[in-house]
Amino acid sequence: MLRTEGGERAEGRTIRLLCVAMLCLQPAIRPGQSADLAAVTALLKGAGLPTDDLASASDLHLWVLDTEGDVVGAIGIERFGANALLRSLVIAPAFQRRGLGNRLVAQLEQDVQGKGVEQLILLTETAESFFRRNGYEVIERRHVPEEVTQSAEFRSLCPASAVCMAKALNQPVSRRNSDVGASV
Repeated sequence: MLRTEGGERAEGRTIRLLCVAMLCLQPAIRPGQSADLAAVTALLKGAGLPTDDLASASDLHLWVLDTEGDVVGAIGIERFGANALLRSLVIAPAFQRRGLGNRLVAQLEQDVQGKGVEQLILLTETAESFFRRNGYEVIERRHVPEEVTQSAEFRSLCPASAVCMAKALNQPVSRRNSDVGASV
């Protein structure tokens, strides 16, 4: 507890200062760049998530959590027309349990919805409950569009035991028709 010159408590002021300091340390979400790929790969490997096709995945787009120049989280999509495969969501251990995964998912959804993506599909072995809380539903793999099933993640990187989930992104009809095929 801090005391001011007059000896009174400054507890409230200290808490406010700590809150301001913590807000300053909140990672910012930004589009990923090729320079981020090594940091994203290291995060994914550290979490035991697939990385084998990152450099060769077609139409891959990343979003990263950046704190003072360090990448501390990432999420991505592999685009297949109006469908997109949500690629691994990863947050550095020191930044977990702060709602940052939810922020990344929400930002990705908002950004791709405006670019004509109508459905996000994912495979997960460990995050089914997280994605359920974010509006994703379990689907059978046979309901996944064929172009998505041809991705390396579906063909070989994720085991058949991984849960397949999807989320339809609600878009106004006029937006949906005008943006289909736009790149992210």
